[in-house]
Amino acid sequence: MKSIIIAHPERASAVGLARMLEGEGYTIFAVRSHGAGVLSSAQMVNEGVVVCAEHLGDMSAGTLAELLPRGYDVLALSKNGRTDYMGNLICLSLPIHREEFLETLAVLVSTRSSFTQREKSEAQLISQAKLILMQDSGMSEGQAHRYLQKESMRMRKAISALAQEIVDGFTEQ
Repeated sequence: MKSIIIAHPERASAVGLARMLEGEGYTIFAVRSHGAGVLSSAQMVNEGVVVCAEHLGDMSAGTLAELLPRGYDVLALSKNGRTDYMGNLICLSLPIHREEFLETLAVLVSTRSSFTQREKSEAQLISQAKLILMQDSGMSEGQAHRYLQKESMRMRKAISALAQEIVDGFTEQ
C-alpha cells in the first residue's frame, strides 16, 4: 500500500482530513502545509498519494504533481467546481461525497505504480510550455496548466504532445 501525504494551507483542515482517513484505517505518512514540505516528505518513500488542496501556499496541485518523483499521484480537492483527470493529477470538486472520495483514494493507494507515470523529460517539457504561455500570454502558472489540460482534452492529445508543439512553435520563431 502506498504512503499518504496530506497537504493543506490551513493546518487544522489538514489535520482534520488526516484524522478522518486514519478513522477509515489509512496510515498517514506526513501532514504538510506547503508543496515544498510535500516534496521533502516524498523523497523519504518510494511511492505514495498526496491528498491536497488545489492551491497550496507555494504552488498549485498541478505544479506539485509535475515535481513529485515517479510513483506518486495527487488527489486535489477543488473549491471552484473543477473536476479533472490528467496525468498523475486527479482534481475532485468540493463538496464531494465521502464515499466517492474514499473510493478514489482506495484505487490510488492500492495500485502498485502511479496512476499514470510521467517521465521526467515530459514533466520538464510541460513546465517549459507553461513558462512560454506565461511569458507570451501573460497567464499565471495555474492558468497555463489549466490551458494545457483543457486543450489536450479538446484536441484529444497527450498533454506532453501539446507541450512539445508549443515549445517547437516557440523555438521556430
